[in-house]
Amino acid sequence: MRFLLNISTHANDVELAGPGWEHAAALLRETGFEGFELYPVGGYEFSRIPASLVGGVHLRFFVMLRQIWQNDYQGLLRLFDTDENIRMYYGGSTREAVISCYRDQLELARSFGVPYVVFHPVHYELEYVFNWQPPWTWQETVDLSAEVISEALRESDYEGWVLFENLWWPGNFRLDSTREIDRLLERVNYERCGIVLDTAHVFNKNQDIRTEEEAVSFLLEEVDALGEYRKLIRAVHLCKSLSGQHVRAGMRAPDPFRGAETFWDRFSIALDHVRNIDTHDAFDHGAIAGLFDRISPEHVVFEFSFRSMEEWRSKIDRQVRALGDVFRQGGERNS
Repeated sequence: MRFLLNISTHANDVELAGPGWEHAAALLRETGFEGFELYPVGGYEFSRIPASLVGGVHLRFFVMLRQIWQNDYQGLLRLFDTDENIRMYYGGSTREAVISCYRDQLELARSFGVPYVVFHPVHYELEYVFNWQPPWTWQETVDLSAEVISEALRESDYEGWVLFENLWWPGNFRLDSTREIDRLLERVNYERCGIVLDTAHVFNKNQDIRTEEEAVSFLLEEVDALGEYRKLIRAVHLCKSLSGQHVRAGMRAPDPFRGAETFWDRFSIALDHVRNIDTHDAFDHGAIAGLFDRISPEHVVFEFSFRSMEEWRSKIDRQVRALGDVFRQGGERNS
């Protein structure tokens, strides 16, 4: 197993990485990790990143895809209020903006020589972020997502793995059953496909979880239910989120967007809510090591949120301790 850390080209992450990414390189050396799964944000000069530091690429998470993919301009205006907002969010107002973004990022992944990219099979809209009652099915989302990624891959020179990541919202790719995997892989026009299992996103499905031990027990049950499909899990986003109480409070909120006058006001409220659902914390309990008795991923990403190098190191240290021999043996195999 290759152990990676997550990083983006958002300003705060870039500042921590250092002007020539020397601080990022030092962090890898000091912690024993092999590289970063990079979330590329537009406007950054990616040539400044040493290719040796990049072990995977997480493709753009647009979240709202149906209306722009169908070139439904009126539907986009309903979501975004103005043409300017649409263009600011997608980089254009037609599906070509989405295709162009993904093809550029696939080319970036090819240029870095990474073995995999991550893609979210998702469609969600702000008005359902709190109540979790979207009027569409997971089948519709899977079909839409398969169209998007297949079109992006067409005429792309990227030849690595495309790994599909689970989310927690109903009406999306949640790994609730192997039928989701079958439907997605049958419709994606690309051979090298697999799964990236996000552990926190599994927890977020279950609002009854109270403790880390309960969370890991639920995770192992969900993974066991996949049976032979577990072999498709080529990467893991390893992090913790115990946010059931926050989710339930959001579901009870009578008017969560009250006072929000613009799309960006609504977007900010929804984003804060999502960050409190998906906290990207570290595991502390050694039970999480049991996950790797069931699966043998090639890549394990410590996917954390952090505001400082001190917070980042603390989360890394906590989760390394929780994994124990799993981390040590992984490092020994790769040395």
